Amino acid sequence: MPTIVVADEDGASRDALVALLRRLFAQVRVVAVRDLEPDVGAREADVVLARLAVAERFCRAGSPAGAPVVALTHEMSPDTLFRAEALGIAGALRTPVSAEVLVAALGPMLTPGRR
Repeated sequence: MPTIVVADEDGASRDALVALLRRLFAQVRVVAVRDLEPDVGAREADVVLARLAVAERFCRAGSPAGAPVVALTHEMSPDTLFRAEALGIAGALRTPVSAEVLVAALGPMLTPGRR
């Protein structure tokens, strides 16, 4: 079963996103964490979905091989996107993120055999 790890320091935002992901991806395990460490929680992730600051720290520390990191951010300036790309972040989604955007962005990453 594919796994999405959701990392957000804001508990209410994290819980709302987890609930939405569970509705959208019924056959996917969704794990919520406050922060990410390369050795804890995200090792088994097929996709990591995190606030930009958390995603940046995670990528700098060395994200697990094969697990794309998708950043959530309200700031979509070219500088922000270039910085995320330079760190190896697979994509950035503007918050608040809609169900349609989540399905379009994460669906292909959760395809069996992708990893």
